[in-house]
Amino acid sequence: MKNKTLVLTRAMLKNGGGLGFSLKSKWSWALLVLLVVWSIPVVLYGYVQMIAFAYQSLAMIGQEGVLLSWGLVISSFMVFFFGIFHVLSSFYFANDIEHYLPMPIRPRQIVGAKFFVIVLYEYLLIAFVFLPILIFFGIQQGCGVLYYVYGLIGLIFVPILPLALATLLVMLIMRVTNLTRYRELLKIIGGTVAILLGISISLLMQRFADVTPEQISELLLSGNHSLAILQTRVFPTVKWAVQALLNYEIAAGLTNLLVFAGLSGLLFAALLFLAELVYFKGVIGISESSSRRYAVRKGSLDRLVKKRSAIISYLLLEIRLLIRTPVYFLNCVLSNFLWPLILIFSFVVAPSDGDVSGLLGYAKGAINDPGLAGIALGIILAVFAFMSGSNGVAATAISREGQDLYIKHYLPISYRDQIVAKLLSSVVVGYSGVVSLTVPLAVLFGVPLYFTVITLALAFLPLALTSMSGLLLDLLNPKLEWDSEQKAVKQNLNVVFNILFSTVLAGIMVAVTVKLRLNLAWTLVVLPLLLLAACIGLYRLLVTYGVSSFRALEG
Repeated sequence: MKNKTLVLTRAMLKNGGGLGFSLKSKWSWALLVLLVVWSIPVVLYGYVQMIAFAYQSLAMIGQEGVLLSWGLVISSFMVFFFGIFHVLSSFYFANDIEHYLPMPIRPRQIVGAKFFVIVLYEYLLIAFVFLPILIFFGIQQGCGVLYYVYGLIGLIFVPILPLALATLLVMLIMRVTNLTRYRELLKIIGGTVAILLGISISLLMQRFADVTPEQISELLLSGNHSLAILQTRVFPTVKWAVQALLNYEIAAGLTNLLVFAGLSGLLFAALLFLAELVYFKGVIGISESSSRRYAVRKGSLDRLVKKRSAIISYLLLEIRLLIRTPVYFLNCVLSNFLWPLILIFSFVVAPSDGDVSGLLGYAKGAINDPGLAGIALGIILAVFAFMSGSNGVAATAISREGQDLYIKHYLPISYRDQIVAKLLSSVVVGYSGVVSLTVPLAVLFGVPLYFTVITLALAFLPLALTSMSGLLLDLLNPKLEWDSEQKAVKQNLNVVFNILFSTVLAGIMVAVTVKLRLNLAWTLVVLPLLLLAACIGLYRLLVTYGVSSFRALEG
C-alpha cells in the first residue's frame, strides 16, 4: 500500500503546488535568460567575495569555523521568515484544501504533504545561501569527500526545525482566530499576528543569544573554532550540524550528524501529532464568508453613493481588493510594513551597550554633514526603490485578475485609465510603507525636519519608477491561469524580474551618489532628473505599448 503522504505530495506538485512558473511570451524568456546568464553569476561572484573576506578575517584569529555557523543560522532564519508566508498561503489560503477535506486522509497526511512541498522551495533558498559557504570552506581547509557528504545530508535537515516552528506557530494562531463568521478578517488578523510574532521571536532570540565580552574573549583565546558553536544559539539544533562538519574525520562528526537528523525527525513527528489535534479545527470553513443585510433608507442613499472620477473609483477598488483578500494583503501589502517594523524593533530590543549608539551617531553625523548628506539621501532613495520593487503590487496587478480579465473590457473606463489606477495603487501602498519607515527612524536618528521633508517628497520618484516597471512586466507576461490567489502572487516570475530591476536601479543610484561624491544640493538635482527621465520613458511605454498589450489580452 502506497504512503498517502507521498501520494499527496506528488499530486500537489503535479497540480501546481510546486514552483509552477509560467513563461509564455518571448519577453519573459528573454528576461529569464538575462536573470540566469547575467544577474545570478554577478550576484554569486559578489557573494563568494564576501565569503572569502569573512573567511580570511576569521582565519586570522583561528575561528574560521564561524563561517559555517553563520551560513546555517542565516539559512535557518530565512526559512523561518519566509516559511510563515508559505505556510499561511499553502495550508490555509489554497483552494485545494476543500478537495482534500472530504477524502479518507488524516490531517497529518495533508500537513506532511504540504510541508514537503514547501521544503522544496526552501532547498533552493538554502542551496544559494549555504552551498557556496560549504564548498569554499571545504576547499580552503582541504576537506575530504566525507565533509561534503555530511554537508549535503545536513542541508537536507536544516529547514526542518525553522519550518516546523513556523508551521506550529501558524497552526496555533489560525486555530484560535478561525472561530466566527468574520473569516476573511480573521484570516488577515491571524496571518498578520503570526508574521509579527515570528519576527518578534526571532529578534528576541538574537537578543537573548548575546554573551558578555569576557565570554567572547575566553572563546577566542581557546581557538579551535570555539566561537562557531556560540553563533548557533538562535537555532540550537544547528550546533550539531556545525560540529558534524568541523569533526567529520572522527566519530564525533557522525554522532553529531545523527543527533541533528534525529532531533529534526522528532520535531517533524511532533508537528504531525499537533496537526491531528488542531489543523482541521482551524481550516474547516476557512473559505466561508458572510454578509449583513440592512435596508437602505432614502435619506442615507446620498451618503452611500458618491460621485468620483473613474480613476479614483478604480484605485479605491484595487486597494480594497488588496486589503480584503488575505493572500494579497499578506504577500503584497504587509511586506511594505515588515521591513520598517524589523528595523525599528531591532533598535528597540538591541542591547544598550551594543553598536546601536555608534550607528545612530554615525547616521546622524552623516545626515548633518554637508559632504555626506547627499550620499545618505541617495542610499535612502535606493532603499525605497528596492522596497517598492519587491512588494509585488504592480508586478501582479494584471495577473490578479485571472480568468475574469475579460470583464475589464466592458467597464466604462478606458484601458489607459485602468492602467493608471493600477499604477497608483502600487504607489499608494508603497508610499504608506515609506512613511511608516521614514517618520519613526527620523525621530530615532534625530534627522532634521528639512531632510525628512525632502526624503518624503522625492520618494515618489523611485516608487513610481519601480511600480511602472512591475506593471509593464505583468502586461508583457501575465499569469492568468490560476485556481488560487497564492499562485498569482507566489508563483509569478514577474515579481522576481521586478526585484531584479529594482536591485539594479538601487545599485545605480548608490553608485552615482557615492562615485561622484555628490553633496546634498547636487543630489537634489542629479537623482531627481535621472529618475524623472526614466519615469517619463516608462510611462510613455505604458500608455502606448502597455495599452495595446492590455487590449490584446482582453481580446
